[in-house]
Amino acid sequence: MRKVFVILRAYSWPASIVPVIIGSVLAARTGVFSWLDFALTLLAALSVHSGANLANTYFDFKNGIDKPDFSDDRALVDNMISPPAVLKLTLSFFAAAAVIGVFLSFKNRLPLLLAVGAAGFFLAWFYTAGNLNYKYRALGDIGIFLAFGPLIVTGTAFIQTGRFLSAALWASAPIGLLIAAIVHANNMRDISSDHDSGIKTLAGALGLERSKILYRTLLFCPYALVLLNGGVWPPVFAALSLPFALKLDAMASKNKFFELVGETAKFVAVFGLLFSAGLWI
Repeated sequence: MRKVFVILRAYSWPASIVPVIIGSVLAARTGVFSWLDFALTLLAALSVHSGANLANTYFDFKNGIDKPDFSDDRALVDNMISPPAVLKLTLSFFAAAAVIGVFLSFKNRLPLLLAVGAAGFFLAWFYTAGNLNYKYRALGDIGIFLAFGPLIVTGTAFIQTGRFLSAALWASAPIGLLIAAIVHANNMRDISSDHDSGIKTLAGALGLERSKILYRTLLFCPYALVLLNGGVWPPVFAALSLPFALKLDAMASKNKFFELVGETAKFVAVFGLLFSAGLWI
């Protein structure tokens, strides 16, 4: 089971779980909520996320980015699984998510949901695939923000309510920034190896010291943004996670990037669940 979690990079799953919870809470505040839709949306989000992780594994290995001597993604470099098997798993996860998306679209009479799903697949596949491979062009942080922030949060609320909620768009910003911080932490760690491989990330373009400033911005701006979501409780609950944020900032300052990636993913879960509780109240 541990090998499966390593291959799928399960540590990053809070990035797809939390946005679905936030979108569902906002839908429930309007008086509309379906447990079936919630379960299917969560399953679809995890499927696309897992497929995207596997696609990233496959194309980073194929393009010579991941190497045995330096790579946090050990699935292919340590021969845990073969490249053809990774590609088959990738397509299987995407297919499962597509089936769920089509079912929800017809069940809830939401043809526009197919466009939302298509945008998600586009951002997931072309992160490292094809000639676009926008991760290698310093656009990965933006793509991750859009995919895991506005797209999942507003998409989830749309599935539940049949409407695009402005509240969902506002609520997606803080969590989207924190999820982008996971990727940015990963790219800070890989600045040297990415440079040697000839690819450009935002962290590589900024340099280490300015990247730390951006990471700090991604980490603490969400606390200001939750003030825009109305009510007292969202910022009060979110503030309970501040000691964890300060710990992450200290880790970044000390260049503890290998630990920082996983810890930032955990922080997304902590902040996101607290924020969701505040929104619910």
